[in-house]
Parts: sequence; structure tokens; C-alpha cells
Amino acid sequence: MKLSKKILAALLITASLVITGCGQVKLGYVDGKRVMTESTQIKAVIEEGQKKVEEIEKEAQAEFEKNPNWTDEEKLKAQGDLQRKLMGINQSYATQLQHKIQEAMNDIAKKNDLDAIVDSSKENPIVLKGGIDLTDEVIKKLQ
Repeated sequence: MKLSKKILAALLITASLVITGCGQVKLGYVDGKRVMTESTQIKAVIEEGQKKVEEIEKEAQAEFEKNPNWTDEEKLKAQGDLQRKLMGINQSYATQLQHKIQEAMNDIAKKNDLDAIVDSSKENPIVLKGGIDLTDEVIKKLQ
């Protein structure tokens, strides 16, 4: 069962309250969409991943054109191989993105002595009142 972002954030905040003895929780939040679109490092990783995907797709297309007499079984095998390669590339680049963002947020959380950071976009806010908006700081760190 998957938890929604809002439920997960509420659980994190509640756990943070319990851990800190129901004291004041220092909460930060970021607009993840802005980080993904405005950060130079993140855009570079995304572009690199897109180029790699396009390269693999071109290679696969050339392989299909080079072998017009493939049987249905050979075509299915080639398509399966292509899907596995693309999934591997997507996973690799998603891991890189997650690592870069997590590293930046960990540094910022430590610097600001925060108990938790949540993703709170303007379209679907989790933090309705209070908290520290760290979006610009995360974007700056990922430039």
C-alpha cells in the first residue's frame, strides 16, 4: 500500500514531534517542482539522461532497420532488451537526481538546524502555515 505525500509528510512531522519530546519542531519545505526546473545541476542530469535515451533509441531503430526479416520472436526479444536498457538508464539517472537533491537538503537542514524537510509545491501544499521555505536555498546549492 502506497502512502500519499501528504500522509507521509504528516507522519514525518508527527514522528519528529515524538522524537523531540513534543517540543517545537523546526520544519523546512521545498517546492520540488521548482528545484527540478530551476537547478542547473538537476537540469544537466535530466538532459544527459534524455540524450542517453535518445542514443539508445536510435541504436535500436538502426538495429530494426538492419534486420527487416526478423521473426516476431526476434522482434519481441529486441523490444524487451530495449525496454530493459531504457528502464536501467531511467533508474540510474533517477538515483543520481535523488542523491544530489538529498545531499543538498541534508546540508541545508544541518545548517538551519531543521528537524524535517518536506516537499510542498504551491499547487499541492503540505505546509499550510509556518515552516521555512528552503526552495531558493536548495536551487542555489544545486547551481
